[in-house]
Amino acid sequence: MKVRITTLLAILTMTATLNCYGQSYEPMDLAKKLFSKEKFATKKEYITGEYKEMKGRPNGKDLQKGITTQFSLLEQTEETAVVAMTILDKSGNGLDTYLHFKKDKVWKMCAFRALAMTGIIELVIMELEKMTPQEIDEMIADTTNEEFTSREDYDFELGNCKLTLEFDDNIIKHFVANQAEFERLKNLALLQLEKEEVDEERSTKLIENEKNNYQKLFISSVSTGGYELNCNCIDFLIGGILDNTVGYFYIRDKKDLPKMNPNRIIMIREIGNGWYIYKTT
Repeated sequence: MKVRITTLLAILTMTATLNCYGQSYEPMDLAKKLFSKEKFATKKEYITGEYKEMKGRPNGKDLQKGITTQFSLLEQTEETAVVAMTILDKSGNGLDTYLHFKKDKVWKMCAFRALAMTGIIELVIMELEKMTPQEIDEMIADTTNEEFTSREDYDFELGNCKLTLEFDDNIIKHFVANQAEFERLKNLALLQLEKEEVDEERSTKLIENEKNNYQKLFISSVSTGGYELNCNCIDFLIGGILDNTVGYFYIRDKKDLPKMNPNRIIMIREIGNGWYIYKTT
């Protein structure tokens, strides 16, 4: 009888909690609900923090006609979760965004994130792509020009900017297509780390003698330590503006994996064999 009473009390407590908050959603279900075109009458019960201060914007009502969304769960713990949402127009153009959630009796969305300051990079791509081969050669020949001094420099600048703005799926495809070279460079970086001490607070450049090779992969630098990622990660930075960056990292032990949060590392997605892609803000 005592067990039965305890069970009934637990059910009553759960029912009271659900009645208080309306209905309980898992992060993926809540993400789809918030960004649906359908009216979400009890939305205020499922938003918190910064996202609540923004009055639950953006949401599904802000998406233009013809826009579609794709969702994937990046991480879910007992207290936090991150859902990736890809926004696409009819032409297949769009962007990847990241929805951050906190557990407060029920799951609530607390922040909306995407790679910031991308407009500057888009302008660089436009300027580089409209240059004729003759204009490129003239700029290379100009000794006062510091932007690029060879066709390889030009190719890197354009390819790097494009990869920075690519969909996450395509950033992963780029890695997979060049995985053998990434592994070779990673192994060289690990060998260097065996001989050097690393300051956790400062970024330490690695394999700079391989710069010509990693730039062929549109990687701007290889390092470890510093603000963005911990010293257990080997950071293959692609690019970005200021601290709004995107790249790959390698980590030997999954227990040392950095934690996602809305104010620093907004996205981490596993590729496999110790490799991940990441974005920061």
